[in-house]
Amino acid sequence: MSKIIDLNSKNLSFTRDAYTYKLELFRSSNMSIDTRVFKGDEFIKKENIPFAQLPKQLKKQVKPN
Repeated sequence: MSKIIDLNSKNLSFTRDAYTYKLELFRSSNMSIDTRVFKGDEFIKKENIPFAQLPKQLKKQVKPN
């Protein structure tokens, strides 16, 4: 069964290559995360990334069941 989990209320984010990725939605059907990408305070783009690319501590908080 496909589930979409809203992550906005958890306020989860991580930094990679001077960009901050704020997590929005977890899509269990394809194990991906919708993110908003920022450089400093400036919004750059929306990006969908594979769940596997999340840092380990965030994977535990998202918990795809």
